[in-house]
Amino acid sequence: MSHEKWLIAGLSSTVFVILSLLCALAWSFGWDLLAIATLLFFAIYPLVLLAWRCYGFWCQTIMQLTTYTQVLKEGEYNLRFKEQHPDNLLLALQNEIDSLAKKHQSKDSENQSVDDLLSRILDSWPVPVCLFDHHLKLTYRNTAMNEALQQPMLVGSSALRLGFTLQDGNFFHPKFDKKWQRQTVSYLHQNPKEKHWLFTALDISQLLTKNKSVTQQNLIRVLGHELRNSLTPMYSMTDTLLCSEQLDEKQTRLVLSRIQKRSQRLLSFVGEYGKLTQLPQPKLAWFDLSEIIEEARSMSEDSAFQMGFRGNTRCFGDVEQLTQVMINLLKNAREACDKSLCEVQVRAFYLQDQQVIEIIDNGPGFGNLDNVLTPFYTTKKQGSGIGLSLCAEIVNNHNGQLKVENMPEIGAKITMSWPIQNS
Repeated sequence: MSHEKWLIAGLSSTVFVILSLLCALAWSFGWDLLAIATLLFFAIYPLVLLAWRCYGFWCQTIMQLTTYTQVLKEGEYNLRFKEQHPDNLLLALQNEIDSLAKKHQSKDSENQSVDDLLSRILDSWPVPVCLFDHHLKLTYRNTAMNEALQQPMLVGSSALRLGFTLQDGNFFHPKFDKKWQRQTVSYLHQNPKEKHWLFTALDISQLLTKNKSVTQQNLIRVLGHELRNSLTPMYSMTDTLLCSEQLDEKQTRLVLSRIQKRSQRLLSFVGEYGKLTQLPQPKLAWFDLSEIIEEARSMSEDSAFQMGFRGNTRCFGDVEQLTQVMINLLKNAREACDKSLCEVQVRAFYLQDQQVIEIIDNGPGFGNLDNVLTPFYTTKKQGSGIGLSLCAEIVNNHNGQLKVENMPEIGAKITMSWPIQNS
């Protein structure tokens, strides 16, 4: 039974009890039935009227409070509840409702101010932006979006009618092709908790053109760097050979064999790099590490350069790419060394399922460890800043990592490691 029916039953019972007590009192005084009926007739009217006034007071007050809270819930703050008597038991409840209404109004005003500010910012923003509600109806679009689509975008229009499609949580539109960077963000609206969508599009055509130009320039620098590293020592060997009055057949064949082998690997490396504008996927296989170390060492005829190797000769990886790494690292060590005798120690071993190669020289070490692997960063006067960054990229291409550090009183140390896979 509802509270209202309980109130009616209680008031009715109270009136009945009072009338019963009056009848019993009159009967105890010896009143006859006519007198008792007359008493009841005159007593019923004021009792019923009083009960009705009590019922009306509580119902009217509660209905007014209910209406007041419903109006506040709808966001209307113009209605004010009438002032209550200080002795009214519902005065405290009314004050609490008024306090909540003021806080809610203040919060709505702040939200409205924020919404207005965001709308003004987005309207002047050159990036196209639009919002859709949980029914995929347009709730907002800025001026840039209107200009980009070049069609009327009325608030409340369906996303499908505007040309948008929703696939896997992302909005698409034919006007926003590959030259645009599209982004879709879903969020829950505060009241009620419904999913809404924010769609933005950024024109990246100029950025793509600029990046393409930068990529081409970097590609030319990388290829030029690798060509110089290989052609310079080959030129030196042939020049030494041609300066001899008589050509030694054994020495000539050795020089030509080195030039041929290095030329083949260099052509393959340059060809693959030039095709993809990035490093090709490594062709993983087991090979003899001592052979590529000897090939890298033979690129220098400097008698003041000594290199030692110890450890496992079987190595797993791309022989062409790792040959390029060894040539670059040994060349850097030789150029950085400021002593009369440049010594480089190479150590190869397996650490669990990792292939590890360490290279330690007796040079001055790295001047700036934080930026040593940054592409095109160099402290050399004639350096290009490509060698070490390219070596790191090749090792990363093997799903590994290259670390550099300075050894106390020794020189620089480079550690390369990558996983060994079954060939």
